[in-house]
Amino acid sequence: MEYGKLPNYSAALSKYTNAVSEGADEKEQAKLYASAMEIMGSEIVEKLGEKTNEKLSTLMASKTESTLSTNEVKFFNEVTSGVGNPEVILPLEIVNQVFVELKEAHPLLDIIKFQNMGLNLRALTTDSIYGDAAVWGEVFGDIQGQLKQVFHQTDFSQNKLTAYVVIPKDALANGYDWLKTFVTIQISEAIAVALETALVQGDGKHKPVGLMKDLSKGTADADGLVTYGDKEATLDLSAMTPQNAAQVLAPALKTMAINAKGIPVSIDGHVKLLVSPADYYTVLAQFTSLNAYGVYTSTLPFGITLVSSIGVPANKSVLFVDNRYWSYMGNMTLQEFDQTLALQDLQLYTSKSFYYGKPYDNNASVVGSFNTPS
Repeated sequence: MEYGKLPNYSAALSKYTNAVSEGADEKEQAKLYASAMEIMGSEIVEKLGEKTNEKLSTLMASKTESTLSTNEVKFFNEVTSGVGNPEVILPLEIVNQVFVELKEAHPLLDIIKFQNMGLNLRALTTDSIYGDAAVWGEVFGDIQGQLKQVFHQTDFSQNKLTAYVVIPKDALANGYDWLKTFVTIQISEAIAVALETALVQGDGKHKPVGLMKDLSKGTADADGLVTYGDKEATLDLSAMTPQNAAQVLAPALKTMAINAKGIPVSIDGHVKLLVSPADYYTVLAQFTSLNAYGVYTSTLPFGITLVSSIGVPANKSVLFVDNRYWSYMGNMTLQEFDQTLALQDLQLYTSKSFYYGKPYDNNASVVGSFNTPS
């Protein structure tokens, strides 16, 4: 099922991403996000309900493993019997499947690799190596060189992401394979929308710091929580063509090839250009040509990969180095929600997980802008 073709969900999702782009109040963002997730669940139920039981079983069987693990069986026993108030930790097998699902539909979440920290919600990060990492001297002289690195331990227990899982009550009796697929579909899309938006535009307030944020524009509140302002768009792609693209992009690549400490870093094969889904094919068309064999080919200079991301506003772009972004995640849990949905035949669960993300430094990304041809 292609979520982008669910009309009501697509409209609700656009409202949420627009609110984030425009810096709407957090409560308003949360309200729009929750609404989009509930609409998605209701629409999926409606679409699946249009199928016969035989077709539905075939669909679900094609997306699940033939045998559930002992942990999964135990988990779904708890879900079908009512998890109540206590949180139930999702089995690692389901967590892994969730990430497989969301990576397929959201390429950015496959590009940025998240390290699973389990129950440990503290990330160990370090400043870039600088100074004299190695010093020449006499064979029997003093050891003079030392690695001057500063390590930081970041607590990301407040970076909580709540995803809404809407399950038809009748589905609780449809078997574990069916239920696993349904839960996986719901959680993966819910997490993908919020997480991808934060990776690009997140201000660091109880969420990752996005690639479009300026790390030199941090403001701490009374509790010491730092939020970050937007980067200035310094890369103008409006007049970029296949003939001049290398010259247009070279200054930005030069910036990213040296970290904030002035030390050269290798970026070959790691540079991605993010654009919004609305602009993706417009940009791609600029670099697509018909070769002598009658085949269309698309190539950007310097091995840069063009990527569509819902987190990027229209007419904006983000050029970034994919291996220069800290990214960690904690355990996922599932909890029964104690409020009634508008549709009485649905049961609402909340999936809670924790994420930390932040660019290594300001040179890890460059924000651009362009005018889409009419």
